[in-house]
This record gives sequence, C-alpha cells and structure tokens, in this order.
Amino acid sequence: MPRKRRKKHPQPKYQAAKLIRLTPGLSDTKAAIVFGVHRATVLRWRNPQTMLDQWDADRYAVRLGKHPSEIWTDWFDIEVTD
Repeated sequence: MPRKRRKKHPQPKYQAAKLIRLTPGLSDTKAAIVFGVHRATVLRWRNPQTMLDQWDADRYAVRLGKHPSEIWTDWFDIEVTD
C-alpha cells in the first residue's frame, strides 16, 4: 500500500535586508565575517526581495546576539490553516 503524503505546511520567510540594517558602518566583507557567510551572500541580502527561511533567520539573528523576534516582529505570528 502506498504511503500517504503529508501536507506540506508553508514555511515562514523573513526579509534578509533587515539583518544588514543592523550592521551599519560595516563593509560587506566585515558583515560576511560576522554572519559567517561569503561576501556575495551579504550583497544578495541587500536586495529587499531576498528572503530567509526560519532556520537561517534564527542562526543569523543569534550571530548578532539577538532573538529573531527582535529583528522580525512577526516571528511568533501563526498562520491558521484548515
């Protein structure tokens, strides 16, 4: 008997540009060091349409010494679906 596929729930996405706003005065290279990513990633984050999944958003917020809800105010918003 084939397995039933579980419904995939949409995962929340968070705007990456908000991270860059929290590092004023840092060059892209230094911001990349802070976040532990490549400089090209920081450049990509400057685009307001670049989004992070909840796991990456959490990881990068912690690298700044913050809880993700301090950066993304909708962190605890729960979307109710039937």
